[in-house]
Amino acid sequence: MPSADGIVVPPLPEWASSSLFYTTRNDAFSSPMTLTLTGQNVACSTGAKELFHSLRTARSIRLEFAPTRVEPNRFRCRLEFRSGRTIIFYNRSYVSFATFTDSSGAYRVFVMGLTEALAQRSPACRFLAGTHPANYGAGVVGMVVAIGAVIVVAAFLLISGLWWLLLVKAVLIVIYLPLAWRWLRRNRQRSFEAVAIPDAVLPKPGEGRRADGG
Repeated sequence: MPSADGIVVPPLPEWASSSLFYTTRNDAFSSPMTLTLTGQNVACSTGAKELFHSLRTARSIRLEFAPTRVEPNRFRCRLEFRSGRTIIFYNRSYVSFATFTDSSGAYRVFVMGLTEALAQRSPACRFLAGTHPANYGAGVVGMVVAIGAVIVVAAFLLISGLWWLLLVKAVLIVIYLPLAWRWLRRNRQRSFEAVAIPDAVLPKPGEGRRADGG
C-alpha cells in the first residue's frame, strides 16, 4: 500500500501485526521501561511518559556483547534515530545493587522482531554488530597494558617471595582474561543482514543468568 509520499511500504510479517513488547530496567538511576513494537513505530514507555519513535527515522541499530564482572553474559542493543534520540536496553533487568534478573529469551525475541521490522520500514538503517571501532581499539590497548602490568607485578612478587599474592594474581588472570578475550573476539564491528544476526552479539535462549554480587 503506498504511503503519503508515494513510497510503497511492504506489509510487516504476521507476528508484527499485533504488538511485540519488552520490559526492562537498565540501572538504579533509570525507571522501568517497556518497549512496544507496533506497525510503523516503537514506543518507549516509562511510567506515565510514553514516546513514539517512527521506525522509518531509525539511523542505526547496534548489537553488542557487553559483559561486566557481575554480568558475564550481558548483551546490549542501541537504537539511534535521526532526531538524535537513542534507546538502549539489555538482556537483563536491574533489581538492586549487583542483582539482576535474566530476560535473555524475551530480549532475543524482541531484538529479532525489531531488526526485521527495521529492515521492512527503514531501508537506510545500518545494522551493526560489535562495538564502535574507537571503543574496540581502546579495549585492545587496555588489554595489552593490563597484561604488561600483570607481568611486571608478577615478576616483582616472584623476586620479593610474596607467593600468596602471586597466587591471587594468577586466580584473577584465570577469571578475567577469558572474559576480556571473549569481548574482543565478539565485538569487532561489522554490518549484518536483519535476518542473519551474528550469534556473537545475541544471547542464546537460557544463556543469561541471575547475577547476585558477592
